[in-house]
Amino acid sequence: MIISAFVLSKCLFLTALRQCSTDGIRGLAGCECKFIGACNVHETHRPGLDIADHLPRGLNLYGYRESALIDRNLAYLCEGETVAILFDCNSRIPLYAATVITGSQLNAADRGGRPQGVAGTFNQQRSKLPAYFQQSGMDYAQALNRKICYKKHSDQEIIDNNWYKAKNLIALSSVNVDCGSRTANEVRATIHRGHLIASQYGRGDQRKKEATFVFTNAVPQFGVFNSVPWNHCESKLIKWGQNNCALQAMQSVRMFIVVVATPSTFFGPSETRFFGQSGFSDYQHDEEFPANVPKEMWTAACCTFQYKDDGRAGTKSTAFWRENVPGKLPCEELKVNAMEERLKRKGITEINLFPFHGQCRDENNYVSLS
Repeated sequence: MIISAFVLSKCLFLTALRQCSTDGIRGLAGCECKFIGACNVHETHRPGLDIADHLPRGLNLYGYRESALIDRNLAYLCEGETVAILFDCNSRIPLYAATVITGSQLNAADRGGRPQGVAGTFNQQRSKLPAYFQQSGMDYAQALNRKICYKKHSDQEIIDNNWYKAKNLIALSSVNVDCGSRTANEVRATIHRGHLIASQYGRGDQRKKEATFVFTNAVPQFGVFNSVPWNHCESKLIKWGQNNCALQAMQSVRMFIVVVATPSTFFGPSETRFFGQSGFSDYQHDEEFPANVPKEMWTAACCTFQYKDDGRAGTKSTAFWRENVPGKLPCEELKVNAMEERLKRKGITEINLFPFHGQCRDENNYVSLS
């Protein structure tokens, strides 16, 4: 009877999983004009600017795969017609999210601030993806005080050594240390439903900010990481765009941003962590631990523009990354091509974050955030 119930639930899950997947990139059709700027209100779609040519390539291989389910668990979403997302329905997190900021947005006075009330609350209903595949508010209940420990199938709670070292600035003397052997302050931290595409990337347009408050654009992030170093680098990126891409001498400015969340499952069983109502575990459970915890977060940005005086094309690029761990260690800056090389792990040989414009990968176009 138990076996039959398991088989039935598995079949229902696989059926639902097939419904999660979108057909190729057609799920992003609504983004073509509003997200990527492939056309504007005065012209029709232009050949050579198809949405597929602009989106990152190779990151789908980070998906949490299960034999025949390869690619069936991936959904291409266009949230609010301004945020493009590749979502892994099995891991219940986005693998990447992308957006574009125009020059007028970069230079606009951002008076609206962060959306308030319902508009600034993470929401399942705004997304076209079925709620079954998404995280929910319940996963983050009491997330201000969660243990940096994970449950094993035996229900034993083990401290995550990497998280412990990042929080306490000291390594544990051995592995598999029981969570109850340390004080509460040592093993507790705040967890955020952290944006991939930040709300502030919608500056000058409250509708674009609101489009970022969907669970398909969120991953479990340690609160200190999200609020201090990561937020700091996100703010510096806006300033970077203003100082390097949206100057008075420039026109037709577009700054493309790609944010990558590398799932912990990609690094093997010893790094695998899931999150949900009951905290963390090293196994997935639909009710208790539905969401993969990214091991790393990455951001790459590339702006394209023309010089007003002679019409020459220009390109500037930058990137930064950080491990998703407690503590205030800063983000690490790097060049786009170096970021792609570091993302290529465990057999992934081809990643192109900006296939629409090869100059984004040119080291000569790199400008530091600082």
